[in-house]
Amino acid sequence: MKVLVIAPHPDDETLCCAGTIMNFIEKGDKVKVVIVTDGRYGAPSEELRGTETLVKIRREEAMKALKLLGVEDCEFLNFEDSKVSQKSKEVEEKLAEILKSYNPDVVFAPSPFDSHPDHSEVGKIIRKLFPNAYFYLVWGDKKEGEEVRFEIKDKREKKVKALNEYKSQIEGLRKHLPLEKFTGDYEIFYRLTL
Repeated sequence: MKVLVIAPHPDDETLCCAGTIMNFIEKGDKVKVVIVTDGRYGAPSEELRGTETLVKIRREEAMKALKLLGVEDCEFLNFEDSKVSQKSKEVEEKLAEILKSYNPDVVFAPSPFDSHPDHSEVGKIIRKLFPNAYFYLVWGDKKEGEEVRFEIKDKREKKVKALNEYKSQIEGLRKHLPLEKFTGDYEIFYRLTL
């Protein structure tokens, strides 16, 4: 089986899907991760925000985290962080191209109802291109659709270790998100009605 995980920013794939990714890999399934933006504005550190240095750091962090999860196939689309809705057509074309060439059986993507505009825009695009995707929610609490839980009890420790590879992000995430929601025994996704 082929699995595609789409992350708006470097860290969303690990935060929301790490245990599920490891479960698929353990079963011998093929997993590809696509990171849509360069993450340049996601830093608690003011002096790093918006810099090429941060882009490089976040890419390196993603590679380290994904290596821990066992992911060998990762593609960075390098759209500018926080500008997905302004580049919606180009993002859709690129994701459509990846879906066509990779031809996944299962897709994980951010919820179109997430309150972060990059997440919701990517979610809307995937809902249109691959309506049967599993959608995850990071920002906000609009839990639309049928909830599906994937058990990750035996993967939690490794997930936390992978998440900690995002050294530029982890303090900011702890400040703004209830991380225990993402590091419990289950990863939660939503199937949306067509």
